[in-house]
Amino acid sequence: MLSYKSSILTDVLLIFYVFIVIAISGCIQDVELDLSDKNHEYVLNCILNTQTDTITAILTKTKNITDGSKSFESVKNAEIVLYENDERLGSFSFSGSDNYFLTHKPKPGSTYRLEAKIENNKIWGETIVPKTVKGNIEKLPSSMEGYQVYFEDNKDEDNFYWVSATGYEQMPDTTQKDTFVLHTQKNIAGIILSNFEYADDFNRYIGDHGIYKFEYDYYIRFSDSQLPDSIIHVKFRPFAGSSPEIFFLSTDYHLDKYMKSSLMMERMEIYAEDMPIIYAPVPIYSNIHGGTGIFGSFTSISKEF
Repeated sequence: MLSYKSSILTDVLLIFYVFIVIAISGCIQDVELDLSDKNHEYVLNCILNTQTDTITAILTKTKNITDGSKSFESVKNAEIVLYENDERLGSFSFSGSDNYFLTHKPKPGSTYRLEAKIENNKIWGETIVPKTVKGNIEKLPSSMEGYQVYFEDNKDEDNFYWVSATGYEQMPDTTQKDTFVLHTQKNIAGIILSNFEYADDFNRYIGDHGIYKFEYDYYIRFSDSQLPDSIIHVKFRPFAGSSPEIFFLSTDYHLDKYMKSSLMMERMEIYAEDMPIIYAPVPIYSNIHGGTGIFGSFTSISKEF
């Protein structure tokens, strides 16, 4: 299981742009699909991070299933505005990298609204940034144990927590065709071992891994509705390569739903390779009105080792 899952793509926060399902019940008939540009939706993606003072927004269009291109059309003529607690903060500036930027550091506990206007269209989303979590990350004495996150849960609001890690791995350089060359690449932990019994089981396997019985894909997710106490300790061992950096995220409701649905979609894609008869697509969560995408937020604690 470990070797199999380590080969899975590690970028699990990829945006899933297009997935079309046609259901046929009781009869078969010819269906004419309108694949013109007028059916394209706007996709707005923006995540607020209280650790940074620059906010990035990405605005694109969905594309037809007949389009073989891997890239998505950027929307360059939009006016994107951010509001904090109903007060206008300012407009984003478009850059040559096809992204929009605004200099501002999000505040924990504040409510934000993001609006994008394109010609006669307006799409928008809202998020409430989670409050700051009091906690710490430490390395445990044994390498088999790994690390521990301990924190104080805020019972005044609903909280959604995610634990993960990144690290550096030696990967083959596919651009070198005549010689075998390795380069260092930063990846997210493909596997995390733990005994934390209050975590969500949607990405969990049960196995024999020494002192730990649970194996998770990429993240350990849990909400405070499942926690027995206000002071929580989570021990885990990530497979993240060298120089790991441990992350503890407290996400808002929307980002939590988006991340979980994205991971569930990826798992279904993997399972479909061997067992297509049980395959069922998982809708990717979106809180963007008038279009699709995600406008979410998180606070975090991180530490490099």
